[in-house]
Amino acid sequence: MNFNRYQSRFEAGERLAQLIRNEYEELNELLTQDKNIFFCYAIPNGGIPVAEGFSKSFNLNYDFLIVRKVKIPFNTEAGFGSVTTDGSVLINEPLLNRLHLTEREINNAIELTKQEIKQRLEFYKKEGNLEEGFTRNIQGKHVFMIDDGLASGFTMLAAIKMVKNYKPLKIYIAVPTAPQSTVQRIENEVDEIICPNIRNVWRFAVAEAYLHWYDVPESEVLELIKNSNYYCP
Repeated sequence: MNFNRYQSRFEAGERLAQLIRNEYEELNELLTQDKNIFFCYAIPNGGIPVAEGFSKSFNLNYDFLIVRKVKIPFNTEAGFGSVTTDGSVLINEPLLNRLHLTEREINNAIELTKQEIKQRLEFYKKEGNLEEGFTRNIQGKHVFMIDDGLASGFTMLAAIKMVKNYKPLKIYIAVPTAPQSTVQRIENEVDEIICPNIRNVWRFAVAEAYLHWYDVPESEVLELIKNSNYYCP
């Protein structure tokens, strides 16, 4: 890999910010002039430390969007769709057509996913008026959507669908690594994809862009947001 791998997710966020400073002159100027017209949303868990590094670099506020896959009943490691924090559902129709699930199986899987999101919201003490917060943070603003990398991009597509419901001015995807095929899949859905490491490869793994890769535990997320100067629930 001809790429200087990230030491950590936090550093990846810093390098995303540096890329904007170096190569996105108009966007960087806007960020310098008025940070209040921007807001960041991270996809947990891995997107949280990336958002910390990114938000610190520009002194921006961020929150996170919980997105969960709708699990295939006979293969719960895989999913045929995603549900977002506000209950928005995005189904992978080509995949679903091949699964031959009954309507009841589909509805049960979606409902189970919504219950999982409800439990996560309770865990992170996000039980207030979520729509009011989304409107305040998104409507008429430039929104950065941050994760530690894209794989298929389906989770991010679901999050994009949700954010669009609240009428942002512009949407920027900021991710440290992604395959070319996924960038092409989602680039028409947003205003800009900012990614220092786009790989045109047959086999792709987000972990390959990092020197020290691990699954971020919820305990680390709680510690990060507890001590953050930028997390704005």
